[in-house]
Amino acid sequence: MMDRPTLAELLDAVRAHLELKLAPRLTQERKLYEQTAAAIETLRMADRELELEPEHLQTEWARLNFLFETDAPLPADRNAARGALAERNRRLCEQIAAGDFDRGARRAMLIEHLLMNAREQLAINNPRFLQSLAREDEERERTR
Repeated sequence: MMDRPTLAELLDAVRAHLELKLAPRLTQERKLYEQTAAAIETLRMADRELELEPEHLQTEWARLNFLFETDAPLPADRNAARGALAERNRRLCEQIAAGDFDRGARRAMLIEHLLMNAREQLAINNPRFLQSLAREDEERERTR
């Protein structure tokens, strides 16, 4: 078992150092400042992935179970789960290419799955964009 600091705490400490100590001193060196800002954002993404990945693995697995009409359990080990999901996604791609999801309810199920995958990826890679989409949806609903 790992003691503290956790990986999330280490990433946060590095991010805070870059953001609060280093970046403010680099405003005159534009390229280095931008590279540091990119590194800070990468650390934020890594932190969000650590936090959200377990849930995302579970929900994607459940959606694929639904698409494949099975109830296979998700492997408990995170690396094994990632590998199993990659294999399932390869199989899904083959079925899409074969036309198995071209019509009807299966097509709608596939589209919903892909939209949920995109939302989960945005929650990690660009949550502000996801939040702006939610605000646009709310605004659209209010004006109806």
